[in-house]
Amino acid sequence: MSKIGQSNIIGTVILITVVLIISAVFLVYAMGNFNRAAASAALAQVESFLTNVADDVEASMYVPGTVLVYPTPSTGYGAFNLIGKYCNYTIGSYGNFTSGAIVYGIPPNLLSYPMKFINVIRGGYSSGLPSATVDNPIVNNSAAPLISIVQFGYGKVLGVNYGTYLVVFPRVMIVNNPPSAYIYVPVFSTVVNTASGSRATLIINVTSVKSTVISLPSGSSVKVSGVCGGLSGLVTVNNLNSISIIIINMTVTFR
Repeated sequence: MSKIGQSNIIGTVILITVVLIISAVFLVYAMGNFNRAAASAALAQVESFLTNVADDVEASMYVPGTVLVYPTPSTGYGAFNLIGKYCNYTIGSYGNFTSGAIVYGIPPNLLSYPMKFINVIRGGYSSGLPSATVDNPIVNNSAAPLISIVQFGYGKVLGVNYGTYLVVFPRVMIVNNPPSAYIYVPVFSTVVNTASGSRATLIINVTSVKSTVISLPSGSSVKVSGVCGGLSGLVTVNNLNSISIIIINMTVTFR
């Protein structure tokens, strides 16, 4: 009888152990799903926030002295940062310009997309037509958005691996009015606050708008090219006598 009793006790202990292991596995799985859902919701929240920022920047970037201040969303699942020299633009042989960008990334253990994933939230073709998978750093349509927001998949930014990340960067716009063309170049000068690692407030300051008129031989062509991260674009403007290059300088920082 004692042996039967011992067998029953051992069987009960084994059963309880199995149940506890299954419960622990289920809990880990459930927490993983919860974290992924929360990280996805945080990404959507930041996407909406950055879209509002981009709208405001475009509405006010032609007014020097404008200062835009935004409390950043406290998501707890990702981090904001600044990238210097994210974009490189060339206007024929008449000028080379670089611009920084704003980035928000989520760690791979919380949310991860394939490496070649792309989702164009704000931007599109150079013609101004919207696209979810194509973005061009050069725009030849004055009605198209100048400030792009693009979501990328798994990648490394500033030495940090992200499962997915958002990048906000300015595009160059060409307004062609033969025999003249106006080329607008918004520039983000990113300033990293080394005194504090805080990212609680985003500040964008329109410091200056400068215009330069360049006379050209009659019937000239000018190539405008740009590279922003892994994106590139090229537009050729023909039958020109002059171009006006308008540089819109903005400082971007967190505090």
